[in-house]
Amino acid sequence: MKNALRKALRGARRALSAAEHRRRSMLAAHAVARLPMFAAGKRVALYLPHDRETDTSALLVAARRRRIKIFVPVVVDRRRRLLHFYPLVGKLRRGAFGIAVPRRMLRPIAPRWLDLIVVPLVGVDGKGRRLGMGGGFYDRALSFRRHMRLTGPHLAGLAFDLQRTRESFAEPWDLRLDSVATESGLQRMTINDEETS
Repeated sequence: MKNALRKALRGARRALSAAEHRRRSMLAAHAVARLPMFAAGKRVALYLPHDRETDTSALLVAARRRRIKIFVPVVVDRRRRLLHFYPLVGKLRRGAFGIAVPRRMLRPIAPRWLDLIVVPLVGVDGKGRRLGMGGGFYDRALSFRRHMRLTGPHLAGLAFDLQRTRESFAEPWDLRLDSVATESGLQRMTINDEETS
């Protein structure tokens, strides 16, 4: 069921025209940029888009202007599904799965010390549970949040409205986001959402 849902949602995302993809990405990025942790001196992780994910280039520009310390997720071990967060410096090269990564890898930061992680997704349900590509890289890297409920970085999913789903897909290990930003704005997920939805 998850694979069929992934296929449908990825197809819908790919069907957007280039102009519409740009427009919606820009609106979603503006929603993230209004978060209080997207500010000078903060440590923010931004993914470099792949497979028609919501574009983060406007966020990268805004982060540099605001003197935010930028980190990017890098798959360091595909077999063990390890994802580390490295400073975004210098030129890029192709990494695992063809995703851009820094050519020069400086010391990574443990994700719990980031202030904000902007997370890509394939789909998201009404409770903020994330449907990813199926590798479990983010679920594993951020598993500490299941044990430290209200600490650690704010997790903001970046997506398009068409990636919202009412389908029930969540497993106990699926990452739960603190907020979801789309072209319609920012929706904060609360404990009440989890209890009452």
